[in-house]
Amino acid sequence: MNPMTPRSSIYPLLLSIVLTAACAQVEPGPDFDEARSLVEESTGRKEVFSPYGVSLTEEELSAIFANGLSLEESLRVALMNNRELQAEFQEIGIAHADWVQSQLLSNPSLDVLLRFPSDGGRSMIEAAVGVELLELWRIPVRTEAAKKNLEATVFRIARRAGERLAETRNSYYAAVAAEELLQVAQENVKLATQSFEAVKSLHSAGAADAFDENLALGPLLSAQLVVRTTQIDAAQARRDLAKMLSLDWSVERLRLTDQLPEPATTAVDAEALIQQALASRLDLRSIASAIDALDAKLSLERRKAWGDVSGGITSERPAGNGGTQSGPAISLTLPLFDQNEAQVVRAMFKRERMVKLLEAAKVAVAQDVRSSADRVNFAARSLVFYDEDLLPQAERSLELARESFASGRTTLLALVEVQRLLLEARRGHVALRLEAATSRSNLERVVGVPLADLRTGP
Repeated sequence: MNPMTPRSSIYPLLLSIVLTAACAQVEPGPDFDEARSLVEESTGRKEVFSPYGVSLTEEELSAIFANGLSLEESLRVALMNNRELQAEFQEIGIAHADWVQSQLLSNPSLDVLLRFPSDGGRSMIEAAVGVELLELWRIPVRTEAAKKNLEATVFRIARRAGERLAETRNSYYAAVAAEELLQVAQENVKLATQSFEAVKSLHSAGAADAFDENLALGPLLSAQLVVRTTQIDAAQARRDLAKMLSLDWSVERLRLTDQLPEPATTAVDAEALIQQALASRLDLRSIASAIDALDAKLSLERRKAWGDVSGGITSERPAGNGGTQSGPAISLTLPLFDQNEAQVVRAMFKRERMVKLLEAAKVAVAQDVRSSADRVNFAARSLVFYDEDLLPQAERSLELARESFASGRTTLLALVEVQRLLLEARRGHVALRLEAATSRSNLERVVGVPLADLRTGP
């Protein structure tokens, strides 16, 4: 007997199908590890959420907040506990499952046909088992497309983790600045109270009248109102931080222990950082991988133009006393009307669209780096002006205004105006320190590497 009879030749194919299905396992763990490694590369943070890892428990969170929340702790909690980031990580598992699916042949088809003779007698049974043969030719490019899509997803999610980290850092800075603004407002209440008490004493001594006392009361009441408004702003800033940490606790439990960082004293060179950003940004690498996936998708659509070819084996037991008949079977889909040209063109345009998006993203990165570097340098220069000139001058003006008012050389309105200018200077100083902190954080985000790795200019 010839070993390559139709009946025997079908068994290796069927065995291959069974083994392929049996070996298909969805294990996205290594892809999660790759994403975590990329997050560490782009942010310097090692502890990142993984669907297969251990999340922070309620007891661990309580322990973290027991002695106040530092910036370092808030960043750790954000990467481990932020629910939106955890949801985004699931996309890696979805993309991995798509990649595994792309490697599998379609399930074989089984057709059974029964015929019953009209004049009685033995019925006829016909069965056919078929598989799509051209899938063997398409699977490599289909798998390549899914693999590149998986890579793009890993890059994109790792980039989102870095963005979440920057958003959390900025939220922490905003909450700290809100607390400082509250302190400034409370200090202003003290200044307004001192002025009011001074006028009240003068009124009692006959050196001022009721109009002066009432005039001094207005700034005090306004300052007290500003304190209440600033308290609401500070609470809202802590709530915004709590959202980034995915905490549903009352904001009273969020006691921040760190202050705004000292501003950088060295100017940053935007042009040098642009090249670093183009090489480091994970979202650019994600788009590049997406283009590779579309290249494979285009090749796959071109291969689909050949139509479909199914092969298998048929077995028939005819009516009567004849034996069972078996043999090979083939089924062709003739590409007469649909040669998949529309899908090929569609894939071409999708690829070209992604190429243009990559070009646009690179332009945006360059301009974002320049903008962030300008803001960092501007904030640093402005803080020097505030610390050395503006604030000392405003504080000295208040001292002189108090002395002049006490001696009767100036009016109460002049004193109130000087106090207002000092308040604005202090509030502006806090706002500028916040700008210095967030602009530095944003520069790290747009370049895509930890702050310590940024190259600065002279």
